[in-house]
Amino acid sequence: MFICPNCKSKLNIDGKSYCCENKHSFDIAKQGYVNLLPVNKKHSDNPGDSKEMVLSRRAFLESGFYDCFTDKLCEIIYSLFNDKEKIRIADCGCGEGYYDGKLEDLNCDFDLYGFDISKEAVRFASGKYKKYNYAVGSCFNMPLEDDSFDLALNIFAPMVESEMARILKTDGYMIYAVPGKNHLMGLKKLLYENTYENEEKHTEYDDFEFVNRISVKKEITVDGETGVNLFRMTPYYFKTELGAEEKIQKNNGFSTEIHFDFLIYKKRLFA
Repeated sequence: MFICPNCKSKLNIDGKSYCCENKHSFDIAKQGYVNLLPVNKKHSDNPGDSKEMVLSRRAFLESGFYDCFTDKLCEIIYSLFNDKEKIRIADCGCGEGYYDGKLEDLNCDFDLYGFDISKEAVRFASGKYKKYNYAVGSCFNMPLEDDSFDLALNIFAPMVESEMARILKTDGYMIYAVPGKNHLMGLKKLLYENTYENEEKHTEYDDFEFVNRISVKKEITVDGETGVNLFRMTPYYFKTELGAEEKIQKNNGFSTEIHFDFLIYKKRLFA
């Protein structure tokens, strides 16, 4: 299901490499992933999350605070595909694969292809979840075949409507997970003098029919170390002045609302 980033033809495994019909070849790393992000498409030497951010996110997620989110995600997927024997899932912006691992709780058979722009994240995912297929790649130029997936997941990743529509089958679904308006408000109040609600994402896309919005909300309390891990996995990590982590530690953590919205879409059929 992976495609060549140079000529867009299908890639097949040949020994320890992925190869296309035009003889472009990409080595498979020892962890099992393949790098399909061309050098000329990188905006830095090591784009995406750093190793520190990947490990911090994994540590926070494994603490169980987002279990309500992953439980609801599995529930939604099962409700969409419980009548199918097997489905193919694309995780677009898969990070270190935490949510993919939780999909093992689904009561249906599936193949999964995930990609992320962060090599560190994909290395972690591929090393931990051997039965899935992972690549380094971009949401803006997805390394996946046209019309090949029953479900495309986008969990807090850049949304590129045309690419999501391209990879989905004609009856495919997209689940777009976004922060709710008060997500992590407690963290923002701790860090910033002036806080704001998150903008509610619109639900209109030309290539998709909007199906439903499902919200998940919960109040959590984290200690200092866990709070730092949470901070490192948010966009605020890049936007906040030095000293934020020390402030969280000195405060011995904080309480905050977590609020996610699942936006569910079906690929639109055009006459």
